[in-house]
Amino acid sequence: MSDLYVLTTEPPNLGMRLANQDGRLLSQTEMYMRNNFPIPDVAPTSIDVVVPGRPARKLDAAELAQYRQHTIQTVLECAGNGRRLMDPVPSGAPWHLGAASAIEIRGARLNEVLAPLPPDISEVVFTGADSGTVEPEGQIPYQFSLSRSLAESDAPLLVTHIGGEPLTRDHGAPVRLVVPGHYAMKSVKWLTRIEAVIEPFRGHFVAKYRYYEDSSVEDGAPVGLIQVRSVISDPGDRDRLSPGMTTVRGSAWTGTGKIDKVEVSLDDGATWQEAALDGAEGDAAPVRWSYEAELKVGARSIVARAIDSTGARQPMASRWNRNGYGNNVAHRVAITVD
Repeated sequence: MSDLYVLTTEPPNLGMRLANQDGRLLSQTEMYMRNNFPIPDVAPTSIDVVVPGRPARKLDAAELAQYRQHTIQTVLECAGNGRRLMDPVPSGAPWHLGAASAIEIRGARLNEVLAPLPPDISEVVFTGADSGTVEPEGQIPYQFSLSRSLAESDAPLLVTHIGGEPLTRDHGAPVRLVVPGHYAMKSVKWLTRIEAVIEPFRGHFVAKYRYYEDSSVEDGAPVGLIQVRSVISDPGDRDRLSPGMTTVRGSAWTGTGKIDKVEVSLDDGATWQEAALDGAEGDAAPVRWSYEAELKVGARSIVARAIDSTGARQPMASRWNRNGYGNNVAHRVAITVD
């Protein structure tokens, strides 16, 4: 069985099977793929770096390698992960829980490449080589921006390697942006331009990735940090198991702190037990968890929910909004014990 399943063919969007979301770090051939536009035919050879008040320069992967390199374990997750669990299901790519992957990235910190930014800069805009047609703008490249404060933090990396291997064409070679802890629409692939701007950027995707008709946030609030989440990788939904002891396994991650606890319920949330955690390498890294469960004959639902250091907890009901973003409902699998 393939590690990935096809959600759409053009642009290519491939999902991860839950059995492989146990927290282990994945190679580029194993990780999910999300694209708004087709993969560009020609990879960019360099990145135009534009900062007001300075001469424009070109940055390539070889020059980027001269900067101090940082290796980080993180989870790349699409903002629409979990969209199919909403009721009704909003429009957009119909992700179940396959749009997330635990990976190890390596690259230079954005703040070390750009520093110091002039005092009047408000944002930094990133442009990819991928492009397509959207309404009402027409033909545009994929672009996203980071606030000045986020761009100057230690989080964003200009990534050249995933899993110890050079970036592949499918995942943004030769250089892509990754912003650990934030949903992946900010992690622009196939970088061709980095531009510091004085006025706020009003691009199509910055306007698109917002929460509308969501009772938990102000209407129009930008999609940003990853919501706390845990998934069950084993057993799988609709598995048939034998009575007795079995190990329930999975992984958890968050963008709002670090994972403090994962709880497991064998009675659809009536009672909860704490799972054992395998320590993560940094706040953005995935946490592996396990729980030794005694199963009795019958049909039942196993539920897992994570709690992070800010007190954020996965809800038992799906979070709904018009665009289907940020739904981190507690994960359930139905099993039969006989």
